[in-house]
Amino acid sequence: MSARIALASIAVGTSGISTALVGWCGQPYVTTLRHLTPEENGGAEGIEMTTQNLLLTPRITRVYDPTFLIETKRGFAKWELADKLVLPSDKTVEPGTEETVAETMDKDEKVLGRWVVKWGEGGEGTCHEVGKMIRFYNVHEELI
Repeated sequence: MSARIALASIAVGTSGISTALVGWCGQPYVTTLRHLTPEENGGAEGIEMTTQNLLLTPRITRVYDPTFLIETKRGFAKWELADKLVLPSDKTVEPGTEETVAETMDKDEKVLGRWVVKWGEGGEGTCHEVGKMIRFYNVHEELI
């Protein structure tokens, strides 16, 4: 009886681990990439990316400032939202202010999470997540 329980536990555990790995690898895969025009995005160009969770529910991420998208070293992803960014010297911001750089929404456009930058001295911004944000993206070159 203990051997049966051990075999059943191993089977269930292996199935759970493989499902978790598929979810981790597939979560950042972008199925749709759309360019946001300045008219749609408050005067600046942006990007809208559609990904799916493990249950194949669409998650829409709008990146309002694409300069916050950088190359990543994470496996199975091409881009990530930057932790820190320094503005070029020709742009100025007021230190201590915060702004939303990106938002992740469900299919009904209910906001699930935000990527927020807090500006410091010299145009140095530090970002943090509010809610449940998708941060990594695997964009196939055909979509670009």
